[in-house]
Amino acid sequence: MRKLPLLIIFFSLSFVILAQGEKAASLPKITVEQYIEKYSAIAIDEMYRSKIPASITLAQGILESGNGNSRLAIDANNHFGIKCKTTWTGKTIYEDDDAPQECFRKYDAAIDSYRDHSDFLMRNNRYAFLFDLDQTDYKAWAHGLKKAGYATNPQYAELLITFIERHKLNRFDAVKLSEEEDRELKEEKAEIVKSYGKEFENNGVPGIVAKPNESYAQIALDYDIKVHQLYRNNDLEKNAICKAGDTIYLKPKKSKSDSLYHLVGTNETMYWISQRYAIKLEKLLEKNLMVSGQQPALGEEIYLRNKREKAPKLIDTATTKTIINVVEPKKDSVVAVIIIDTSYNEKVYDNPIQNIETQKPAEINAVEDSIYSSKENLSFFHTVQKGETLYGIGKKYGVRVDAIKYLNLLEGDSIEIGQRLIINPAIPSAETRDPQTIPGVHVVKQGETLYSISGLYGIGINDLKATNNLENENIYIGQALVVVPIQKKFEAPKVNDSNEGEYYHKVEKGETLYGIARKYGVSVSQIKELNHPMNDAVIPGQKIRIR
Repeated sequence: MRKLPLLIIFFSLSFVILAQGEKAASLPKITVEQYIEKYSAIAIDEMYRSKIPASITLAQGILESGNGNSRLAIDANNHFGIKCKTTWTGKTIYEDDDAPQECFRKYDAAIDSYRDHSDFLMRNNRYAFLFDLDQTDYKAWAHGLKKAGYATNPQYAELLITFIERHKLNRFDAVKLSEEEDRELKEEKAEIVKSYGKEFENNGVPGIVAKPNESYAQIALDYDIKVHQLYRNNDLEKNAICKAGDTIYLKPKKSKSDSLYHLVGTNETMYWISQRYAIKLEKLLEKNLMVSGQQPALGEEIYLRNKREKAPKLIDTATTKTIINVVEPKKDSVVAVIIIDTSYNEKVYDNPIQNIETQKPAEINAVEDSIYSSKENLSFFHTVQKGETLYGIGKKYGVRVDAIKYLNLLEGDSIEIGQRLIINPAIPSAETRDPQTIPGVHVVKQGETLYSISGLYGIGINDLKATNNLENENIYIGQALVVVPIQKKFEAPKVNDSNEGEYYHKVEKGETLYGIARKYGVSVSQIKELNHPMNDAVIPGQKIRIR
């Protein structure tokens, strides 16, 4: 048999590879309806595993992956923009985000991405009380996620709710598992429960020992207990963090113990003693004439069964010195109690809504430890202004009319003044992979006006008002505004004859070196090399050589 020349084989292989690349690049985009049909079953399975509403998970997946059309979703099955971080040991993919070529998780299948997303919420303390909500209450979940700091977009909760209702995603929240699926879920949960080891009993109260990397929400789900019940069983406050080796009681502790008293050892607190003997902290304090926050001195007897006549010596927590509690309230005396009036507290309530409402909102910078991309919430609202058309709105934000129509379930091209439209630059069209305009969040600073902010980002005041549903130009310090820079065609700066071939950029207010590099399609290192010596900081008016 005659052998083919190596050169012919090389070109044949190159042709095949190029053809496959062109085919992948020309794949049609998935629509909202197709995404829902393809991934709704996974969202339902996750709902029964984690109690996160399927509607919430689907809406997040659609809005954050552009219907599964983002590069992360296509090449890495990553539908929620989950980053690597130090704990990840699996496959990776690199993508420009807050910094060039950041590491993102790569999964073998989409279901792995969905599971990782659920696990992140279950294992993160600030989302714990969301798991007490009914799985059909998507509105409470949406507002709870926003308050807990899941997304920086000030419109995030409204976007989820609007999207769920427009596409009737809440219909999946009522889907029941088949008998076989229910049996498989129970078997999986039973295996998880086994991993905690044998349950022990103390003072007649069943308990377990927490595993590494565990959370109260996960334990509550595994044992079919409400999160708030688990917290109250163990005298925990809302800000409590589960640590490996902690004793966790699955039922309420008792009011007393068979033992008479406990001798206080080094660094032992009243809470530690209450957990050691499975006695309610409130009852333990009451028996020993103490109040919350007081701690006994080393060697003191703490009564576990009967009420003592005189309070024990206490530790001065401010100076770490032993003090003697010599003042006791008389039998019929009135003790004045000062109550600090605040909307937020660490008390755990039976009502899950009340727990969420009294939990302090997460600061925007508190999400820095998140494994998620800061751009996981690309969508925003646009309120239709007088004289606007779908074509004009699409042109402003770099998206096509068909993308706006299927995101908002519009059958025709007619729109009304005041109508709120969901815009998602990650879904620029139904057919092409057009460049994206990435929205962000601007927090209003002292002295800023709507006019100065619009100039900072090159956005018209009316566009800024429409995007943030503002009725007038009044804004306040600390207000979070969604800002969407309008796409502009780049024109190379003019250069003089002596610098032919060299391009320079004059830094404007608000620009960063990374942003300038992306604008011109070059790397940060290339700019630094051309302008050596140079660091990452740039200042307005600075002249930078691009090439």
